[in-house]
Amino acid sequence: MGEKKNIVLDASVLSTLMGCARLVDLRYNNRFIPLKGKSNSLEVGSVVHKFLEIYYKNIINGFSKSISLQHGMAAAEMYITGCKTCMDGTRTCNHQPDEYPGLKNTPPDSTTQPKRIGWKYALDTCQQYYDYYTNDHWVPLEVEVVKGEVLYEDDTIRVLWKSKLDWIADTNQAILPIDHKTGQARREMLSLNNQFIGQCLIMKTRTMIINHVGFQTTLKPADKFVREPISYSADRLIEWQSEILPYWAYRYLEYHESGYWPPNFTHCDTKYGPCVMRGICESDRGMREEEIKINFMIGAEWNPTNESTD
Repeated sequence: MGEKKNIVLDASVLSTLMGCARLVDLRYNNRFIPLKGKSNSLEVGSVVHKFLEIYYKNIINGFSKSISLQHGMAAAEMYITGCKTCMDGTRTCNHQPDEYPGLKNTPPDSTTQPKRIGWKYALDTCQQYYDYYTNDHWVPLEVEVVKGEVLYEDDTIRVLWKSKLDWIADTNQAILPIDHKTGQARREMLSLNNQFIGQCLIMKTRTMIINHVGFQTTLKPADKFVREPISYSADRLIEWQSEILPYWAYRYLEYHESGYWPPNFTHCDTKYGPCVMRGICESDRGMREEEIKINFMIGAEWNPTNESTD
């Protein structure tokens, strides 16, 4: 019997694999990312994520909430403008690659045609969040941490699962993983979610929290900022860990060893819009390399810490 195959998966890779193997190859194996950058919704979501990361990190480090607010807002503003030392190549700032990239598709003020959220309103939303939760009793313990654990192993494969946790807090009822979700409209959060299930297994809990941060201008803060619990039965977690995860791990191994990552044309249009790689698939095989050269660049090596925000 040969050595076991080690497979490393996270929620982004697994969910993409379930949708389209070719997209996994293009995005994660070849690291192609669009030259045009993130969409407006992802950019303003990333601004809020950066604020929350630095805000809670400063609270963990013993700063007052008011000082933590200042640090969080400064980090959000740098995310908007971009770090000058990152962009000029000197890299004297010790930031991670693409940590403060600067916005490409987000104007200062919101627009209706096309419909885009302005970065000024994203910053205002951060201030609103602080004001609403200023008396929050939850105790932040960790932010933006990646945890890994072998969740499945048999005679052939060993699957290491990695989860990027936005925030871990003591809610006074339990220590729970919390995921920040931003958006212009509240979507129903389904429990059928690899990210949420994986976080529960990593944290040895059956409940995680969605920290909704809304960009709606017509809603009161109580309706824009909602913390929604997502809970699982023990059986559902076991089924995912012992059946669903290994099934897709074997598919991943099959594609990797064969070198062929088949497309799935039923996933070319998603709730976030058309697949960013659609132009590649719509090109003839002999023209795909040219399509990639014109519209894509090589991004940083994939790891859970640079997951896209949704």
